Order: sequence, then C-alpha cells, then structure tokens
Amino acid sequence: MDFSTLTLSILIGTVGGFLGGLFGIGGGVAIIPLLTLTQGSNPHLYQAASLVAALLVSAGSIPRHIRAHAIRWTFALRTIPFSIATVGLGIAIGIYLPNTQWLEWIFAAFLIYVAISEVIHRLREKPAERKSPLLAERMGWGPASIVGSAMGTLSGLLGIGGGVIAVPMMSAVNRFDIRTTIATSAFLVLPTVIIAVILKYLTLSSVKTPAGDPITMSAALWLAAALAPGAFVGAFIGASLVHKLPMRKLSFAFALLCAILAIRMSGIVTFK
Repeated sequence: MDFSTLTLSILIGTVGGFLGGLFGIGGGVAIIPLLTLTQGSNPHLYQAASLVAALLVSAGSIPRHIRAHAIRWTFALRTIPFSIATVGLGIAIGIYLPNTQWLEWIFAAFLIYVAISEVIHRLREKPAERKSPLLAERMGWGPASIVGSAMGTLSGLLGIGGGVIAVPMMSAVNRFDIRTTIATSAFLVLPTVIIAVILKYLTLSSVKTPAGDPITMSAALWLAAALAPGAFVGAFIGASLVHKLPMRKLSFAFALLCAILAIRMSGIVTFK
C-alpha cells in the first residue's frame, strides 16, 4: 500500500467512523462505497476490511452512550442472539451470488432505502407523539427477533455493522427516540460484527476479486489496519455529538450522502 492510498484509507476510515458514531451504524455504509469510488471494485475485500473497522467504530462510540444512559439494555440483550445467528446466512448468500457486481447493486438499492426511510421518518417525526403513553417503547422478543434477524443478515451480506438497518427499524418497531435508537444500535453492532468478522475471514478463500484473483487475509488486514485509527477516533467524536447536535438536520444530510453513494455504487454515474 503506497503512501497516498494509505492516507486516503485513513481519511475514509475517519469519515466512516464519524458517521458510524453519529448515527449508530458500523460505518461500512460509507466506507465500502468510498473505497469503491477511490480504489475500484473489490466488494469482498472491502467488506472484510470494513467489518474490522466497524469493531473500532462500535468500541469508540459505546462509552459515550453508556455515560449518557441511552442504551436500552433489555432490548439489546434480547436482540443479540438473533443478530449473531443470522450473520452466517448473509455471508453465505454473498458467496453464492453469481457476480460480485450484484453485491454493489444490492448495496446501492439498500442505500436508497436508507435515504428514503430516513427522510420519511424525519418528516413524520413529531416530538409530542414520541412522549405520548400511547407510543410506549416496545422491547419484547417479537421486536427483538425482527430487528436482530434483519440486522444480522444484512451485516453478513453487505459487510456492514448492521446498524444502518437497525436504526430505522428500531425507530419504527420499538418507538425509541432517535438518541436511544442510535445508542442501542451502536451497542448491538459490536457482537454482530465480531461474529461477522470471524465468518468473513474464514470464508475469504471462497471468493475472488472481480478480476478473478484470490483475496488474501493479509490484504484485508492491511486495509483494515489503515481504516482502523480514523474509524475509532471518528466514532468517538461522532458519538459525542449525538447528544448535542440537531438530529433532524443531520439525518437529512445523512440521507443525501446515502443517495450520492448509491448512485456511484450502481454505476449510473462514475464520478471520473
């Protein structure tokens, strides 16, 4: 890895970490498209590296959320078994897709979903309703199974922490406020990604680059090491801002970023 690539990877890790800490996601939703934009198509390599970075994003943000007493521990502990049980399913689906380009198309479609759901949620959000006893938080096993299964499957399939699906789902299914949602999602990412990292690296020999070359564990670990410092620092800063900045405006900015990255991932615009 040359100096310019190393520097760019550190910056990408910082951006991903910051967004991960700020929105309770693993950071892969930004890291993977940005790596694709700057270094070309190699989805399985980027997934493997991004999952390691997601560990640092979660580790960097969790302490801030604990101090703010914002994590819903009962729901989180009920959700974890479902998320880690379904990670392998997502990875298996990714391995048997006929073309790695499919992963980028799926990711692009998913980013569009995130952008649209985020905008719709913010437009409909009414603070007075969130405090109403009619909208009491739901923390039973049913919501836990729904959120955890979706989170684990998407984490394995797309190489992300899974928080990017957990955040909009918890807002809708659990009726958590935005800060509680972000904090709980940040915690859920950690055990989900630990399992995803183990399974992803065990199956690296089963996948290849778009050019047909084998993907080595050392290549993935070197890229992960370049992403990691920025991811940790960015996550700490992002998580610190969660409890200070106006989330409505930040959510619209996040939706716009997702839409731009989706256009790039789909191949509609190449941004040469």
